[in-house]
Amino acid sequence: MKVPRGAAAWPLIFLLCTVPVGRVFALKIERLARFSVSSGKTSSMEVAGGVASVKFSSGISTPSASVALAAAGFILSGRAPHGDWYLVSLPVSVGVAQGLSSLKSFGFVSEVEPDRVYRAKKVPNDTYLSRQYALPQVQAFGAWEYETGFSSRVTVAVIDTGIDSTHPEFAGKFADSVSQFCDPGANKFIGTDNSACIPEAAPAQACYHGTSVAGVAAALGDNALGIAGMSWGARLLSMRVFRTGDCPADCDANACGTDDWAMADALAFLASKNNTPGYGKIIANMSLGCPNADCGDCEAGVLYNGVKTAVNAGVMIFAAAGNGGDTLIDTPASCPGVVAVGATDQQDRLASFSNTDSTMAVKGLTAPGVDIYTTTVGGGYTSVSGTSFSSPMAAGLAALLWSAKPLYSPGQVFGVIKNSADDLGDPGPDRNFGWGQINALKALRLSVTGSTQFAGSKKAVAYPNPFRPKTQRLVTFTVPEDMAAPGLELKIYTSEGELVKKLEALEWDGRNDAGAAVASGIYIFRIKTDKSSAVGKLALIR
Repeated sequence: MKVPRGAAAWPLIFLLCTVPVGRVFALKIERLARFSVSSGKTSSMEVAGGVASVKFSSGISTPSASVALAAAGFILSGRAPHGDWYLVSLPVSVGVAQGLSSLKSFGFVSEVEPDRVYRAKKVPNDTYLSRQYALPQVQAFGAWEYETGFSSRVTVAVIDTGIDSTHPEFAGKFADSVSQFCDPGANKFIGTDNSACIPEAAPAQACYHGTSVAGVAAALGDNALGIAGMSWGARLLSMRVFRTGDCPADCDANACGTDDWAMADALAFLASKNNTPGYGKIIANMSLGCPNADCGDCEAGVLYNGVKTAVNAGVMIFAAAGNGGDTLIDTPASCPGVVAVGATDQQDRLASFSNTDSTMAVKGLTAPGVDIYTTTVGGGYTSVSGTSFSSPMAAGLAALLWSAKPLYSPGQVFGVIKNSADDLGDPGPDRNFGWGQINALKALRLSVTGSTQFAGSKKAVAYPNPFRPKTQRLVTFTVPEDMAAPGLELKIYTSEGELVKKLEALEWDGRNDAGAAVASGIYIFRIKTDKSSAVGKLALIR
């Protein structure tokens, strides 16, 4: 039950609007044990510290009650604008549990309740959110309850074909940093480009690829436009290593190439900028590669040294495992210190094109990489597939974690991601899925609370619940850990058992198979995988 604060809240609002910049007032929060009659289990809920809500018995006047409470150290602070509830300030150093117990002992107090705490639910309002199946698949919505990427400065450097910085999804993301063009081939020794990178105040694009990669990692979320990236607040840096004249609009790999030197130069530049004010922590994403059969392992040479320089400077590097369906991952994903990322599909299966390798069991992850809806040049959007788009999803998660925990080392960030990933292949790390498919919610929970466990770990839950489609747009569902397997199917039923909607993703917009908005009520959902099934309830409110 929400307890309005009434007139007593207005002075606080005024002060918050007029105090000098730099002072912060925070709601004091305590956790109160709560026993659920329906489940028979004890849990805890967040309550406002230092206060409680009371209702008085008939026959007692408010002034009399106030005097009696004051004698015991309780202060009557205000009355709710509707109803007979009063806000009571507890004596100093008295916890909520003790305060509630003491208030119940007064004969003129008929009801006592804690002042419950409510949280804003970060389901973004982006136009095409329903097309981004990958976000609920990796539980990004739950992760955003902990962090959206604005707490600390983190820059995702996209070593690629260049980013269209004019795209509305990237507004403000290039401030305080200078994008670069690192010229490949013999041209780099001509004129003023003396084998290093040169600034690009307005990044050029050799083709769409880099712009699409950037959108997956860091498109601005909750801006009532387009899509949401994994980290809404991450900054972007375009590190173009392809010449514009070399790449056709469709980024045909046969016509679009770069070299060791250009990538090494880009990595050296990032090493020099890591942990500086304009860039903050830097995460490099390299959604490009050369097949192992052609380039061999990354064991020495120019690129190896470039990667080593960046890693030693504290830069995190993510790279695409490759799309050839080969049994060895591409380079630079094979380079020591680089996190290799393979692709999964909508059913949590390894994508048919995703390369595998025994080294994936050491430093590899997977993320959705089939039909990923993202940004493209000219302010538009497109659907793309490939490990090129799995890698920035993992890089975006690293950006979220580093924003929440800026004192973490790169090794700690990777440790959290791998130890919270969903194990989809053989038990434990394996050559196909690496440490598993990234799980953003579990990663943020692990970093913030020290545990990956939450309600959805043991049973199927809907979030948010109750679900209000007009303001929350999508409800997402969790699959219990012991059910994780391919063959995902989600069915929504009315409380009478009538099928409303059949889905193959863990999200629902509150519409039936005919596309019509369903009525308010209680709905039953059934989640099934090849391993097991689970049932839960959802309240939908129009």
